Amino acid sequence: MLDNDYQISRQVTYRGMVWLLAAQLIVMLPFAFNLPVWLVPVMLAATYWRIRVIKGHSAQPKLLVRLFVITLGVAGVLASDMTLLSLDTMVSLLLLGFAFKSLEVVKQRDALVVVFIGYFLVAISFLFSQSILAGAYGVISLIILTGALIANQQSPAQQLSQYATRSSLSTAALMLLQCLPLMALVFVLMPRFSPLWVIPSFESHAKTGVGDTMAPGDIANLSKSDELAFRVSFTDKTPAADELYWRGLVLNHFDGVTWSQLEHEYDTEDLKSELSFKQPWESDNIELRGDPMEYEAIYEKTGQPWLFTLTPTTRASGKILQLGDYRVMSRGDIQSSLLMKAISYPDAIRDVELTDYSRKVALQLPETGNPKSRELAKQWRAEAGSDQAYIDKVLDHYHQENYYYTLRPPLLGDSDTIDKFLFESLRGFCSHYSGSFVFLMRAAGIPARIVVGYLGGEWSESGDFVSIRQYDAHAWTEVWLAGKGWVRIDPTARVAPSRVEGGLEAAVEYEGSFLEDQLFSVRQFKWLDGIRAKMDAIQYGWKRWILGYDKASQANLLKMILDKLSSVPLAALVGLLFLGIFLLWFVMLGLMKKRSYEAYEHRLYRKFCKQLEKRGIKREPKQTATEFALLASQKVPDKADDILSFSLLYQRLCYEPNGTTDGQDSLKKMRRLLRQIA
Repeated sequence: MLDNDYQISRQVTYRGMVWLLAAQLIVMLPFAFNLPVWLVPVMLAATYWRIRVIKGHSAQPKLLVRLFVITLGVAGVLASDMTLLSLDTMVSLLLLGFAFKSLEVVKQRDALVVVFIGYFLVAISFLFSQSILAGAYGVISLIILTGALIANQQSPAQQLSQYATRSSLSTAALMLLQCLPLMALVFVLMPRFSPLWVIPSFESHAKTGVGDTMAPGDIANLSKSDELAFRVSFTDKTPAADELYWRGLVLNHFDGVTWSQLEHEYDTEDLKSELSFKQPWESDNIELRGDPMEYEAIYEKTGQPWLFTLTPTTRASGKILQLGDYRVMSRGDIQSSLLMKAISYPDAIRDVELTDYSRKVALQLPETGNPKSRELAKQWRAEAGSDQAYIDKVLDHYHQENYYYTLRPPLLGDSDTIDKFLFESLRGFCSHYSGSFVFLMRAAGIPARIVVGYLGGEWSESGDFVSIRQYDAHAWTEVWLAGKGWVRIDPTARVAPSRVEGGLEAAVEYEGSFLEDQLFSVRQFKWLDGIRAKMDAIQYGWKRWILGYDKASQANLLKMILDKLSSVPLAALVGLLFLGIFLLWFVMLGLMKKRSYEAYEHRLYRKFCKQLEKRGIKREPKQTATEFALLASQKVPDKADDILSFSLLYQRLCYEPNGTTDGQDSLKKMRRLLRQIA
């Protein structure tokens, strides 16, 4: 399989270079989805240049040329709108060096550097995506890289065999297969320690999902995406559709156009500190009622700290932050799939007594603007006589007037947006209805706030979990009433009840605007629903049992095993596992030995000997190839030239592989001569 005379200083052949270039392309492709896409054309250009050098059409680039090309590449990375000290920039520079390395691959040591950097980049790619497809692609990349490593350690004659490519790939795959048992054992039993260092965070442009502010049309734009937000499975009972209000952010401040969390803008860490100080979590403010709802959620990477839970969440696992407005946040930005277990009490009463600060922010309005809405609120509140009657009157207004729920709301400008929506356009999305409702509540002196998150979700075929996607994004409201605390009110439900009961697709079916911009979304092809559901279940299992296998899961598994087994059966089980692994290795090594590589020229020569044996000319073990050829040419004089030519080509391939200018052509000649001899 490998060249016994392999030397690290030997030059890389044309076939070996093709292997390296193919491995480079395979490794770099996944990064095009997250990093500057021009890195791939750069690699292809370097590849083209290197092939021309190998074929003798161009000269090896000089040192000054290489320095100039590297300088241009580094300048391109720095000009790609990425923070200097960030993961994106560091990986881009590494990819740049990986691509340019092909320009100077001459010796075998250069080939080893390319392969080892490739292994490192395969591991780095999982920082950007850990999906099951990314895992499968990573395995393919490892096979190609290992195949390139094997091919470059073969002799030139071995590389020229028509079975060389298949042999390198099958050997690489078998080597990885041998690692599988030990890998599984290490994955299950190896202790999971906290990281010794933290990598630089991802770029801000990688943030997805619900934002930290809301203006008219924001959530409508988000609802045009079918990207997965998170999945949830419930331990006991399955909640009804109108109970799946996934709380994320609470918006209190209104500047006349945009709703935000606080009056001033803060970065993520300062926002957490400000909210923790002004609205700290106090479990005494909750009066628990009804049955608890226990569930676990797997959140997708968003680059943001928002976690979406049922309200109120009284307990949650992991590094989370609970706040007094009943939201739950991650301690850090979510840069990979995150598993969290939580318990909520949907029937609980929250904040029977409202603090002065909470009342103040829940009544805030700009000093001026939207005069019609302010006047209408005062008039209706006076007519209603009570807060509850006023709330019912406003909700009846949405239901009875000609309001429409649409993903195509008209623009409202930068002033008096509430008045324009309530009295002119009458067409809007959930952000319009929740924003106008809270404005009318506050204008009448009723504390109210906007909650942004998701509503509903799509249940799996088995009913094991529910998938919440970006088009499930929703905004609703909460009002504070004496003796009842914070009460959830969804004004959108009075205009489009189907939004709560059947989801967004049912609510906008009349206008055909559901995912209208997602031409290639699988949701557009109903015949793919079955495949999509199965893939969704596979992805959930991958993230739940593989990516979600953390320190707590490992501890629970080991505890379950240790509780059921005494020391003797446990020791026997571990011993059998290791014995099974070693036996599997021996079997595979035996298979590899049986499938030992034989150069193509040797197989042709064996056929040559068998054909002559049919003519009564048998080769003796002590005879050299030259002696046998001379004997055969004497006994079959009409084939003498073909026999001698065949033997000469065979000996050149065996004993002068480096001196053979075109080994593939020699093999073709040997096959032609073999047919003529027959």
